[in-house]
Amino acid sequence: MTSTVPATIVLALLATVSTFAQGLAPAVKGKPDNRPAQALFEDANGYLGRKYQEFNERKLPYDAKLEAQTKNEQKELAIKNAAILQARSSLTNDDLYYLGLLHHLAADADASLTAMRQFLKKDPDGVKAQNARSVVVLYAVKKDLMAEANAAVDAYARHEPQNPDDRYRMEFLITDAYMRAKDYAAMAAHAKQMMEASKAYVEKNRAEIFRRDEMLLKSAALLSDAYLKTNQKNLAIATFTDLRRLAVQLPSATLYKDSTIRLARLNPSLDIDQLFDANWASSTMSLPDLTGNEWIERQPVKLSDLRGQVVLLDFWAPWCGPCRYTLPNLAHWQNEYKSKGLVILGVTKYYGHGDQKPLTPAEEIVYLRDFTKRNRLPYGSVVSDSNKNEFNYGVFSIPTSFLIDRKGVVRYISLGGDPEEIQILGEMVKTLVDEK
Repeated sequence: MTSTVPATIVLALLATVSTFAQGLAPAVKGKPDNRPAQALFEDANGYLGRKYQEFNERKLPYDAKLEAQTKNEQKELAIKNAAILQARSSLTNDDLYYLGLLHHLAADADASLTAMRQFLKKDPDGVKAQNARSVVVLYAVKKDLMAEANAAVDAYARHEPQNPDDRYRMEFLITDAYMRAKDYAAMAAHAKQMMEASKAYVEKNRAEIFRRDEMLLKSAALLSDAYLKTNQKNLAIATFTDLRRLAVQLPSATLYKDSTIRLARLNPSLDIDQLFDANWASSTMSLPDLTGNEWIERQPVKLSDLRGQVVLLDFWAPWCGPCRYTLPNLAHWQNEYKSKGLVILGVTKYYGHGDQKPLTPAEEIVYLRDFTKRNRLPYGSVVSDSNKNEFNYGVFSIPTSFLIDRKGVVRYISLGGDPEEIQILGEMVKTLVDEK
């Protein structure tokens, strides 16, 4: 197949399970199948991967019917291997675990729950036990066994190792179930745990921008909704106020924008553009350094080298109308506050065009240098050949600016180039350069 299809239908909750035995051959006809339980599971779990590799080698075009047939064959293999394992006279605890996984592949909720319950009977520790608890939560929620789902996620929280993404998924399943049942107090309790898992994910996965922001925003949305349903609007507002603060600290322009929009909807009269003072801003997170293979009108610099100065990072492009609208203001601020320690850095990348003409990278650099001189920009820019800077700062629209204080902490994120936004950014620049 020319379009690659996922090699397993096992939920992401079970992503840590290894695949060392995917290529093991089935038992010889007429002889008992004595393969270990893990090998039986890996045989079924790796079936899709083996078949799709075969289809790719044969260069077969994508066929939805063939995909469905292959997935059904995997399910049948899982049922067959589960029956082989279950027929044995005695099963070890590990056997029960892999039996539960085989039933899970076969989409047999009752059988998977039964096996995993037996495996977890002595409340074990370890990766397998934590995976098993994830499966229990999944099927307990589907069968409306909420007490069992709660017990399983509580046990997960008591044991190691813990994966924030797994904890988030389990808490989401339970939160969603309570929302559908209109039990908003319980919904709020588990949405809080979703948020805690999301924050733990942030600490361990700084590079996973899309997943990080999705988890944080969904957690805040569910928690805020639960608070609104229980007449606690002040807590709903506080939830998105805190998320907005976290978005600044990460930093993530997209998360900042989304949380600001949600905050405005919750309370249209709230002054959400109030300037953040020095006591408000604190962060233990170091900001990502800018990467680029060309620097226009300045030497390469690390953000850590600029500690003690106020830094404004402006994500822009010369073809962007709103970006051009902001440039005179940026130039004015740089000239006015340079003596007070303001440093403005433009952040852009190769777009392959300028003035509606296609440009090679070398031509684009010439164009950018000329654009900077023609517009008398008194600051330099870094030019990247990738999206790394945008990903690191969660920037998916321009212009977007990050204002960083003398301690290296983001204090404000400016989105767009409308006059009101420019005015607020200008006021914030003055506030920071005047801070002792």
